[in-house]
Amino acid sequence: MTENTLEELDGSFANQILETVDTLVVILNRHGEIVFFNRACQLLTGFNAGEALGRKVWDFLILDEEIDAVRGAFEALNAENTPSHFINYWKTKDGAPRIIEWSNNTLKDEDGAIAYILGTGVDITESKSKEAALYESKSFLRAIVGASPVAIITSNEKGTILSFSRKAEAIFGFKENEALGQNLTLIIPEPDRLRHDQYLNHYLETGERRIMGKARQVTAVKKSGERFPVVIHVNEFHDGVRVFVGFIEDLSEQKVTERRLEDVKNQLQHIGRIGAMGEIAATIAHELNQPLTAAASLAGAVSLTLRKVEFPQRDDAISHLNETVSEIRRASEIIRQMRDFMRKRKTAKSLHDVNHVVEEAIAIALIGAEAGGVHVTTDLGANVGEASLDRIQIQQVVINLIRNSIDAMQDAEKKHLAISTAKKSRFIEIKISDTGHGLSDDVKKRLFEPFFTTKEEGMGIGLSISKSIIDAHQGEITAIEKESPGVIFSIKLPVGGHDKAAKSQ
Repeated sequence: MTENTLEELDGSFANQILETVDTLVVILNRHGEIVFFNRACQLLTGFNAGEALGRKVWDFLILDEEIDAVRGAFEALNAENTPSHFINYWKTKDGAPRIIEWSNNTLKDEDGAIAYILGTGVDITESKSKEAALYESKSFLRAIVGASPVAIITSNEKGTILSFSRKAEAIFGFKENEALGQNLTLIIPEPDRLRHDQYLNHYLETGERRIMGKARQVTAVKKSGERFPVVIHVNEFHDGVRVFVGFIEDLSEQKVTERRLEDVKNQLQHIGRIGAMGEIAATIAHELNQPLTAAASLAGAVSLTLRKVEFPQRDDAISHLNETVSEIRRASEIIRQMRDFMRKRKTAKSLHDVNHVVEEAIAIALIGAEAGGVHVTTDLGANVGEASLDRIQIQQVVINLIRNSIDAMQDAEKKHLAISTAKKSRFIEIKISDTGHGLSDDVKKRLFEPFFTTKEEGMGIGLSISKSIIDAHQGEITAIEKESPGVIFSIKLPVGGHDKAAKSQ
């Protein structure tokens, strides 16, 4: 049997069959040279038989990067005489690659020696392209699902979880491999768990849509056991089998925001009521001031009258009347200050003696404090001087801080409130120190935030407003925890000069 002809094989009839089949048939001799190249090979590659016969397959049909692998497979088949199956690329005459799936075997001569290598191949380029496109589309779909801002969970008609998106992992706390194959009841608490099974069974039996295609707000459960509100939208599609897909959004933050907004609404309404009460209080203060002034005048007149007569207790009576006049005037001054404090007015900065401003604020803030057992000491510096400020606003801050300190000492064994002023370089410092329960780390961080409060009935706006006022005065307000129980509030205001006073007048 010669290597370059096939006359000794199965004759012309077999040859005609190999030429007419759609399967690629190529026969190589022991040197790798093509001795048979059927019509299907010619149509696929664009090379006719004359161009292919006698040439080694790897010299013109194999991609450069695959030549070594193909030669290795050829040599192994020659040596081991074992059929092989593999996939590689063939180049067409115009250079286009085609993917071929090969089955290879050996043909032996009369002596049993390997004479030829028979390769039969199928062009799988199109199917591989479809597979690649399908894989890419599935990968693309998974990427979309993975990037979804809502959780996406799919299940079959038995409620078995088929897919569990990254957002679902984040919301529920289960990893995908923990959820796959589990029933949806994994994330549904009672009594919704029983209702879900009933809805699903009813839908499968009747086709009646009760929950399908509708958004519903329900309660879900995390891996930790924590229950939380979600909104879920369920639909179905068919992919050979019936599949249900659920889109789930965590409403926890939304509910918190709604509660905060409701709280803010209530607080603003409360502030409105306080504002109305302030107007009423200012009116009452104005009305009270008149009879107090009259009482002081009458008491003074009585004192003058008594000086004109003689009786044993005259001096004591006159002394008491004078004290009465003094107390009435002090009460009248306090009411005047309260009226000024509550009156709505624009910010108006001018030079003020800081000690005097603080004294007035103390008088208002400490009303009723002694009844609570609070011991108050003041240490107002002798050379503090003046600062350019809005008197009412700064008094508002000082009063708020004093009141906060008094509240903080309600349950304290020792109730000592110390108020001091001092001039330090370019600032005047006002300190308010208490012996209350102090501040936790969390409270320190949020102390001056709007609507943050540690009081059960507090609004959380006092310190926030105080900080805004001090900031507007180019000052600084801080809270320092003492080594012993209690807190020191410090207000620093820029020192004001007489040149500024002249400009403001």
